[in-house]
Amino acid sequence: MAATKTLAFPIRSLREQVTALEAAITLCLAETKTKPVHRLRTTTRRIEGQLAMLELLPKVPKHRKEAGEARKLLKKLRRAAGNVRDIDVQIDLIAELAPEGACDDLKTDAEKLREKLKNDREDDAKKLRKVLKKRQTEATLALERLLEALEPVEKFALTATQLSDLVESWYRKNVPPETGKTKDDPEYLHTIRKVAKLARYIAENAPESAKGPRKLAQEFESLQQSGGEWHDWLVLEEISRKTVGKSSPLTTGMARRNRLSLTAYQRHLEQFSE
Repeated sequence: MAATKTLAFPIRSLREQVTALEAAITLCLAETKTKPVHRLRTTTRRIEGQLAMLELLPKVPKHRKEAGEARKLLKKLRRAAGNVRDIDVQIDLIAELAPEGACDDLKTDAEKLREKLKNDREDDAKKLRKVLKKRQTEATLALERLLEALEPVEKFALTATQLSDLVESWYRKNVPPETGKTKDDPEYLHTIRKVAKLARYIAENAPESAKGPRKLAQEFESLQQSGGEWHDWLVLEEISRKTVGKSSPLTTGMARRNRLSLTAYQRHLEQFSE
């Protein structure tokens, strides 16, 4: 009985995430506020993690065509939601650098950048709603076809050990090789973050009682968050440079946070690889 409680059921988990996606789309069509957008973006990523996992499972029925169609649509939804979500994060980061009591120059530049981002968010939110209206039915049908193809293995289960092995194997396979130049390469570091995120979602197929894969999920989540913090500052610094100038106290503050978060992320990566 105890062993049963730690089993992971990938197809059932996929079905649950598909249901969650349908709900997230409905919420975003009603209001593109911070939480609904974040939920939509995260759910698309979770399903992408499930699709990656399916490729690792033995005796799974042919589903390449259905999975390919689903991936294309999920990518469109994720990117549209991601544009809005990124701005929500960036606006919060500005508040960290320009709190109440900040100097006038900093406050002025922060308000200018914040206003630009709010306008961009409004435009991107409209685009998101347009994408959702256009793709909602198409995405639902594509995912239903995928689930139908996988129905024969609905009850397929993995033990905690099997799932942990699959996650670690998938991560090693998808992480690009490290060279002397990759340590400071933004593209390489960004890829590591994205791979860690999907590895986390694969590991989260396990129920809470499965300690091994859940511990792995926490480790990948920590790496993902470390890389995410660095990438958020990197992108925001570039936007600030173009909006208020390189010499702005706001931009220089972001550059400092970028360097600090990069160092922390690189240290985290070194520890993770040991």
